[in-house]
Amino acid sequence: MLRSLAIRKTSLIDFPGRVAAVFFLPGCDFRCPYCHNAELVDLEDPPEGLTPLEEALAFLERRKGLLGGLVLSGGEPLLHPEVARIAAAARGLGLAVKLDTNGSFPGRIASVGADYVALDLKTSPGRYGLVAPDLKDSGRLVLESLGAIRASGVPFEIRITCAPGLVGPADAKAVAEVLEPGDRVYLQPFRPGGCLDPAWDGLEPLGPAEMAAILETIRAAAPLASIRGA
Repeated sequence: MLRSLAIRKTSLIDFPGRVAAVFFLPGCDFRCPYCHNAELVDLEDPPEGLTPLEEALAFLERRKGLLGGLVLSGGEPLLHPEVARIAAAARGLGLAVKLDTNGSFPGRIASVGADYVALDLKTSPGRYGLVAPDLKDSGRLVLESLGAIRASGVPFEIRITCAPGLVGPADAKAVAEVLEPGDRVYLQPFRPGGCLDPAWDGLEPLGPAEMAAILETIRAAAPLASIRGA
């Protein structure tokens, strides 16, 4: 049962076109080595200082005149059945809802009723064992989620972190094979430091030429693709 979560009270960048709060729900079924929310990964050992769920909902009530949206992030928010209740409460306050997901729960996406979805595509489907070693068929689940999101008609984006050894120029073609021309895809560079796996803290991000090569390959399948922040 979800009892508490972390809050970012105001964000101008997490929900396109909206001033939003961000709820970070603890726990994740993936183990991406470069994860920067490492303290939220282990559901059995959440960090101190989290906000009780009812207090978080009361915060939204107080801020409803100042916010335009709520982002449900994590961790992986769809681990928690309560995410649908949180989304419904936000909509009841007139807030739009954005869902951030790793795609491991395709059957739960619709229950959120999100107005916008961001799906993280970690690598090509056949290599998902590198980021979700304990989750069987994780690559297939992500493809199911992508299909469900497309079919829903809800605006969405696909985020691809270009992490060394997971998404490089050699992997881009396999990643591109799961994309469609209408997909809005954002590439983002890997950022060393504070990673779930400390061995990744010293890795160098891909250089501009490598990022450009990946973008060119991705754009062949999804012409709207861009590098976030570029």
